[in-house]
Amino acid sequence: MNRALSALPRLILLFTLLATQLLPAVRAQQPETAASETSTAPAEEGSVQNPAATLERLAYVQSVLSQKIDERSSLGEAIQTANEQDQEDLRAQAEELSEDIQQLRDTLETIAIGGVDNSLFAPATEEPDSNWREDIALIAQPVIDSLKDLTEKPRKIKELNDRIALRQQEQAAATQALDNLAPLADRAQEGALADSLDRLVKLWQGRLDDARSDIEIARFQIADLQGDKSLVQTLAESLQDFLTGRGLTLLLAILAASIVYFGVRFLMRGYRSALVDKATPESRTRYRLAAYSVQALTFILILIAVFVVFYQRGDVLLLGLLILLIVGLALGIRNLLPRYLSEARLLLNIGPMRESERIMYRGLPWRVESINMYTVLRNPELHGVLRIPLAEFHDTTSRPSGKDPWFPSSRGDTVLLEDHSPMEVIDQNPDTVVLKHRGGQLVSMPAVDFYRATMTNLSRGDTFGVTSSFGVDYRHQDISLTQVPKLLRDAVREQLSQTDLASFIKDVRVELKLANDSSLDYWIFVTCDSRAAKSYRKIERTIQSACVDACTRAKLIIPFPHLSVLHQPG
Repeated sequence: MNRALSALPRLILLFTLLATQLLPAVRAQQPETAASETSTAPAEEGSVQNPAATLERLAYVQSVLSQKIDERSSLGEAIQTANEQDQEDLRAQAEELSEDIQQLRDTLETIAIGGVDNSLFAPATEEPDSNWREDIALIAQPVIDSLKDLTEKPRKIKELNDRIALRQQEQAAATQALDNLAPLADRAQEGALADSLDRLVKLWQGRLDDARSDIEIARFQIADLQGDKSLVQTLAESLQDFLTGRGLTLLLAILAASIVYFGVRFLMRGYRSALVDKATPESRTRYRLAAYSVQALTFILILIAVFVVFYQRGDVLLLGLLILLIVGLALGIRNLLPRYLSEARLLLNIGPMRESERIMYRGLPWRVESINMYTVLRNPELHGVLRIPLAEFHDTTSRPSGKDPWFPSSRGDTVLLEDHSPMEVIDQNPDTVVLKHRGGQLVSMPAVDFYRATMTNLSRGDTFGVTSSFGVDYRHQDISLTQVPKLLRDAVREQLSQTDLASFIKDVRVELKLANDSSLDYWIFVTCDSRAAKSYRKIERTIQSACVDACTRAKLIIPFPHLSVLHQPG
């Protein structure tokens, strides 16, 4: 693993933890609209309270609590005298009052003790036998608990704001109901209807009082959570706590990882300089195997060093995150192990594709220059290389190069394509081949199409041949096998010797090719040095010119196609 890969997870973790440390402080200083109506609040948890303000809040909560207790006592007396059906309704109301009373007592205790966590004194419950799933969840539980603690204050403020909004809706509904009941209750005469209306008025008045008291209590709790510190002071304290706590732990972990990384590199450099015999050629496969093994060992040692630092510092959150990271890496390696094994074989140069061998890639032959995360391919006849990701070569098989040609042409060669047009190869790269006509015009074609095309390379090899045909009249049939071939051969040889191609002519052959309809055709073949490939068309023209000149001097008739018409007597 290189340096960037090993440092990236730690940097991400550092910024994540810094953000989670500062986020609750920022959110706590920005309460929602429903909480903005509160008055100046006392100090937050753990700070010295304002006794006068605290007593005022306690007195208000106690008055609401006493009212609820009196209502429950009245319901108890009513239950004893009511019939069986009314008793069920009264018991349900009594249970609701009991829940409200218990909640008010908890609120009273929380305000009185200054927000101290009293859950520490709750009786411990017996835990059931756990299984392996619960054990895994137990490892992740400290991480979840730490994240919950980091966001506890904003979550509580959000819950209280939602509670205030709901109670305000209840308050508005109760007020509207009382406004509708008031004129009816005033005009009702004594009797059952008046009693029912009075009962409804008391019910909705109680709901209105409950909503108001609940809103006030929630505002008291928000004020206790917000505290009286400024945003800058809160951020500064959070940053200081992070730097002296978890930030220092992360710094020590990075320091330990750096010591392990550079220590291993120093030892390996000393080993190579002191113990490795540089006069003996080193196996590339063995070197890569050793290098990758050292990198894997370095990564494992770094994980161990970071784990030890987190363990000694007692940071449960970072320790849990590291364990989850290791478990995630293990699960990922298990799923990707077949692919990694295939790529490892290629990287160690022991797979189906090996360095310095030949492969076919995208229709062209390539030599494998080096196998790495980006494999380099080169064709000696093409200008440029390819850098291809290693993942594309999982099913690729190479073979020894041998003496096989890498491309049908080289730059500067003269080739004859299917239309027998001689052109010079100006440039060829992995994408395009550029050809030049005799007149100078350029033609471009894809390298793959050029590789697949049928062509004749006049520059490959030592020599090439130019073929031509020439015919004489049947009147010279008596000398067609003796004098005419010699006459044409000497004329061609003499004509070529008078040009700048004289030194490139290797051989001239003339033979009777075909007794055609109106002529005796001769096959003329001139063997030339490959350096004269650019003069292919010139040699063709010179052959025809020499034959015409020889027939003129020897008074041989050159035939032309003609049509004979035979008259049949009728």
